[in-house]
Amino acid sequence: MSAVTQFVDLSGYAFTGKHAVIDLMREVEGYHVPHFEFEFGLLRMQGGLHDLRHALCDDWSPIRSDAAIRRFKRLVRRLGARNSLRHPGSLFEAVGWNYDDYYAGRFFALSETYLGELVRASWRAPWPYALAELNGPELFARKVLGKLGWKRAMEFELYLSRPSRFDEVTRDYLAAILSSNVAPQTTTVVMHNAFEPYAPARSLRFFTRAKAIVVDRDPRDNFVQGRWYKPFATGVDDFIARYRMQREATDYTPHADVLRLRFEDLVLDYDRSVPRIFEHLGEPASRHVRPRQHFNPEQSKKNLGLWRTYEHQEEIARIAAALPEFCDARL
Repeated sequence: MSAVTQFVDLSGYAFTGKHAVIDLMREVEGYHVPHFEFEFGLLRMQGGLHDLRHALCDDWSPIRSDAAIRRFKRLVRRLGARNSLRHPGSLFEAVGWNYDDYYAGRFFALSETYLGELVRASWRAPWPYALAELNGPELFARKVLGKLGWKRAMEFELYLSRPSRFDEVTRDYLAAILSSNVAPQTTTVVMHNAFEPYAPARSLRFFTRAKAIVVDRDPRDNFVQGRWYKPFATGVDDFIARYRMQREATDYTPHADVLRLRFEDLVLDYDRSVPRIFEHLGEPASRHVRPRQHFNPEQSKKNLGLWRTYEHQEEIARIAAALPEFCDARL
């Protein structure tokens, strides 16, 4: 039986220093920490658990609940499948996250059991609303088959679902998935970007015991660090607009299970920041068995004040003028 009793999510706003906390977690006894590039997207992605809960519990209708189940099933297939030339169909399904492989071949089976607990009944019937979800080729094919007289051309699998125990069932589902590939002595599973940094408390309902740590950073270094990354790299004006928009969209209401931390504090004030993190996690200092083996603040100081050597200092000045409340005076 798994010894996991807690889940911890680490998130940020892209290039804001979350990797430093990931490395710190690797130094703690009993912590399972995935590779820094591996993210668990099943909650926050479109069609994921937040959208599913909204459609099944908060804003129910036959159309929305049915569509939400269908979208979630599709997301499970996309995240779980592996691209394989031996299985050409996978090339039209898999997005390369390989969850079923990663989670010990249990992701699909656990997801099927989970959906079985949410769906009261299903049957095939004509359902025009589902046509809006089809890609162009499939929509065209169904139209042609309908014109040719195939009576089932406009039929879809319909799902009746309005569960009263959604959160409880979802907690069991997530705990089973996230614990499926950990060592027996693991007590805490760390996740990367499973929660949104804007309102991480919304995701806590899906876990019996969970903590969130959100890392932020000086916008000048954030701009310089991320300027090569295509989904993130824009001109300085767009960067300023996005940076402010993301922080204005953030719920900063204090929450006992959410810790907001600045990358600069972790590096420059290591001796106070690390105990603060462990206190938040409910861990004694004795569990920190490999201090500075993965996260060394002296090494990370090289990633502070990057903006000082950036060639376009006029852009840095514009960021400082537009976002003064986020700029760290120590830099």
